[in-house]
Amino acid sequence: MSAVVVYNELVAITAGAGLLGFAAFLTDLVRNKRIASEAWAAFFGITGGLLLVTGLHTTLTWPFGDGGFEYANIAFGQPAAGFGALLLLAAVYLWRHRALFDGEVGTANATALAALKPAGIFVGALGLGMAVLAIAFVRFQLGAAPAVEPISGRFGDWPILEALFLGGLWGIVALGALLFAIALWTDRPQLLRWAVWAWVIGGVVFLLFGAMNFYTHIGMYYNISHDTMHKW
Repeated sequence: MSAVVVYNELVAITAGAGLLGFAAFLTDLVRNKRIASEAWAAFFGITGGLLLVTGLHTTLTWPFGDGGFEYANIAFGQPAAGFGALLLLAAVYLWRHRALFDGEVGTANATALAALKPAGIFVGALGLGMAVLAIAFVRFQLGAAPAVEPISGRFGDWPILEALFLGGLWGIVALGALLFAIALWTDRPQLLRWAVWAWVIGGVVFLLFGAMNFYTHIGMYYNISHDTMHKW
């Protein structure tokens, strides 16, 4: 097995941070708390920019090029690019409307929620795509780590385990996206609470998963380079 240059560790932790950040931002909007628009614009600009660049590069160049991992270019790259574009949209909106958020809180937050409605169409579309990806992970038992990868590789003989984990993770994020779109387009704001919870759970898991991959992927490349088989 040869090493390939990928960066799904950064994608995972950035996606996790983006989900948690947007969940916190949306909670403040719904609860009519004052929004620090410049600070949130900076946060969404950083996370959105990283996800858009890495997601597009993965989508267009397919760095997961062989060994049966080609599906990862679709499952990781395309959702990252779409999510990154949405976060950048939020960054631009918040930066351009700084004066609005310096004014009356109720008016500013209600205006921002209304402005999210058109973007909700694309959020829902991404959610539908993520839901189908979740089904694909389980149906085709995708995601099993190679034996040379520490920790995750120990479960490579049971591909259904990682397939269920990844399918569940993609699925919970998809659920949040679909609930978000439905809430905005059916005027049922109470559903936003459940979208927030779905994204908080998904964001935490993505963060932990990405952080773990910094260790397991370095260990994998070490095993490849030194012809060793460290399992932990």
